[in-house]
Amino acid sequence: MLKETLRAPRERSHWRRVGKTLLALAMLAGLVLAPRAASAIERLKFKPGFNLFKPAQDVQLGREASGQADKQLPLLNDPEVARYVNNLGRRLTSFAPNNSSDYAWQFKVVNSSDINAFALPGGFIYVNRGAIEAAEDEAQIAGVIAHESGHVVMRHGTNQASKAMLAQIPLAILGGIAGESSSLASQVFAQLGGFGVNSWMLKNSRDAEKQADEVGTYILYQAGYDPHAMAQFFEIIQKKYPQRTLQFFSDHPVPENRIKDVDREIPLLGPPKDWTTDSPDFQAMKKRLLAMPPPPKPKAAPSASTLSPNPPAPSGRMLRYQGGGLTINYPENWQAQAREDSLSLAPPGGIGDEGQAFGASISRHRPGLGGGWGLVDATQQLLDSMRQSNPHLRVIGQTGMSLRGRPALSTLLENDSPLQGQKERDRLITVRDADSLLALVFIAPESFQKAYQSTFDSMLQSFELQ
Repeated sequence: MLKETLRAPRERSHWRRVGKTLLALAMLAGLVLAPRAASAIERLKFKPGFNLFKPAQDVQLGREASGQADKQLPLLNDPEVARYVNNLGRRLTSFAPNNSSDYAWQFKVVNSSDINAFALPGGFIYVNRGAIEAAEDEAQIAGVIAHESGHVVMRHGTNQASKAMLAQIPLAILGGIAGESSSLASQVFAQLGGFGVNSWMLKNSRDAEKQADEVGTYILYQAGYDPHAMAQFFEIIQKKYPQRTLQFFSDHPVPENRIKDVDREIPLLGPPKDWTTDSPDFQAMKKRLLAMPPPPKPKAAPSASTLSPNPPAPSGRMLRYQGGGLTINYPENWQAQAREDSLSLAPPGGIGDEGQAFGASISRHRPGLGGGWGLVDATQQLLDSMRQSNPHLRVIGQTGMSLRGRPALSTLLENDSPLQGQKERDRLITVRDADSLLALVFIAPESFQKAYQSTFDSMLQSFELQ
C-alpha cells in the first residue's frame, strides 16, 4: 500500500510533463498552420465588385425584369415541381454569404429541354426543365442553383450595369438613375436595352463565372452536399448532351481549369463530411418531369432590340464613352453596347436581329500576317473577312488620312442595308494600335446619309486612342 502511494506522485509528475510536451507541440503546430488558416479565412471573404446600386435596388430591378421574363418564357406551372425547387433553393441560399436575406429568392422552372439556368439581380433564379432532367442526383442540380445564387450575392448583374452606365452616362446624372426612383428598371433598360435572351444581365465574364463557382462550392459545402457535384455536372452535360448545352456555355463561359479550381477550394472550406449526394424527393420529382408531355417547341427568340426603319434623329448633345483603350463622343439619345473586343453606338431601334442599320461600330482585329503587318494589307484582310458575311459589299474608294497623328485609311463602302430593299453607304476608318487593327465604321442607309453626316464627323473628331 505504501509503495503504491509513493509511486502515484511520480506518475502524476510524469503525465504532467507529457501534457506540457503535447501542449507545446500543439502550440507549435498552431504557429505553423496559422498562415494557412488565415489564408483560408481570407479566401472565403467573398466581396462583390464595383456597384452603383444598393442591394434593395437589385431586388427592384430583378423583380421588374422577372415580370418581363415570365411573359417571354414558357414556365412549367406544376405545383409539385415548383414546391420542390423552391424548397431546395431556399435551403441552399440560407447558407449563401453576403447578407443573402436581403434578396427576394424566387425559383422558377422553365419548360424547355435546353440545359440552362440563369439568375436575375435580387434573387430571381430560373432553371430549365432540361437541366433538372439531365442531373444524375440532387447534389448536381443543387450545384446549378448554388452557382446561380453565387451570381446574385456577388451582384454580377448590377455590377455589369454599373460599369456599362459609368462608361455611357455623366457622373452628374448617374445618381438620379441609380437613386430611389420607382421606375429604376425602365431607366436602366432605356440606357442598356431591355430584358431578353441577349440581355446584358445574362452575359457573365469568365471571372464572374469563376467567382460564382467559388460561392456555389461554398454553399454546397455548408448545406451538406458534395461540393464536387457542381463542377462534375458541368463536365457531364458537356460530354453527354453537347447540342443541348450550347446555350448554357454561351451564357456561362467556362473558366479555365474549373474542376481543378473547385478541388483546390474544397480543402479551404473545412474537413471532409459525410456529404449528401441524392434524395428520394429528387428522384421522384425527376420521374414526374420525365412522365410529362415534352416541352413546347421554342418560338423565335425575342430580341432586346427591334430594328426600326426610322429611329429618332441624333441628338445634338453628346456623351463621352471611355473604355477599352479609346474615347469617343456619341449622341445622348444613343445607346452604347460594349463587348470584349467591340463597341456598338446606335439609336434605339438602330440594331436588330438583322444587324446594325444606324450608328457606329468599333472593333479590334488581330491580322494573321505575322509581326510585320502593314495598315493596307491588314485593312484588305479585314475587308475580305467582311465579304464572307456581306457578299454584296463593294469598295467605292480608299484614301489615306491622319487620325490624331496616326496613319489611317478611310474606305468608302456600299452594302445592302439590314432594312429590306435599301442600300447603305458605310465609312470604314482603320488605324493600327499596338498589335491590333482598330476598325471604326459609320453606318446609315443612303437616304439618311445627309441627316447623319454631321454627327459622324463630330464623332470622328472626338475619337482618341489611349
